[in-house]
Amino acid sequence: MYRYKRILVGISFAHQDGSSIRYAALISRMARSQKIIFLHVASSLDVPEDLRTEYPDLFQPVDEYARHEMEALVKKYFEGYPDTQIEYDVVEGSPLIEFLRRAKEQEIDLIVMRKRRRPTAGGTLFEKLARKAPCSVLFVPEGSKAWFTNILVPVDFSENSLDAMDAAVAIASASVGIQEIYCLHVYSVPIGYSRTGKSYRQFAQIMKGHAEKNYQEFIRKIDLKGLSVTPIFKLEKKAYKGIEGVIKDLQKCLLVIGARGRKAGAGVLLGSVTEHLIRTTTTPLLAVKKKGTGMGLLDALLKL
Repeated sequence: MYRYKRILVGISFAHQDGSSIRYAALISRMARSQKIIFLHVASSLDVPEDLRTEYPDLFQPVDEYARHEMEALVKKYFEGYPDTQIEYDVVEGSPLIEFLRRAKEQEIDLIVMRKRRRPTAGGTLFEKLARKAPCSVLFVPEGSKAWFTNILVPVDFSENSLDAMDAAVAIASASVGIQEIYCLHVYSVPIGYSRTGKSYRQFAQIMKGHAEKNYQEFIRKIDLKGLSVTPIFKLEKKAYKGIEGVIKDLQKCLLVIGARGRKAGAGVLLGSVTEHLIRTTTTPLLAVKKKGTGMGLLDALLKL
């Protein structure tokens, strides 16, 4: 797999269960990654001077302690490609800014982040990171095993969906034990359908027919590398609900989705469906972005 040669992995220590480290190891084996950087961003690296004076033997520099703890976690959970170079980095500051800075400076191909399984409030670090990062981001819910047999790719037939399908095919072709790639399109019936004289069921069939035609044109643009893809067409008013319903039906699933859709402002925004899934899904989610996306905005942000 040609992509994901340089990986950045977030380490928070709090509730760290090895899920993100195991997934980073899996990706490194598939991609034969050149480098993985494990990054911990601390709110402060300073120990109060009075405590340091009172207990000189108790406190070691925070960055040294964090680096030691990261090395222990990696030794415990990481079984990656043996030739992958491993680095550790501990910095002080804003997690969002520091992850974006490292992604740019180190020319990162993929950021791997662990997240809680329970839904989070809007505006979280994860959504902001996926929105602003100049590369793809893999979100791994805590407790996830680094193994999947199915890949689900929700598509709207846009260019970003093509990128997601291309990534899914690359992952499947580099993996062992992948049973199926599912290409999901969620469609709905427009509000004014009754003006056509058609019933809801009749117009739903019309919409499905158009989706099937668009799918055939879409899939012909992709080099499947000899792999098979199963299309799924689901009628649902809200796209994220349709995606969540299919996720429940699949076992050991990796969700691969284009980070931006076809709506207005998509050149800057992440996309409401992807953002919702980042907040709520309990399956690993790869938000696919072309490397270098939004570098102009990122440069401006890092200069603030």
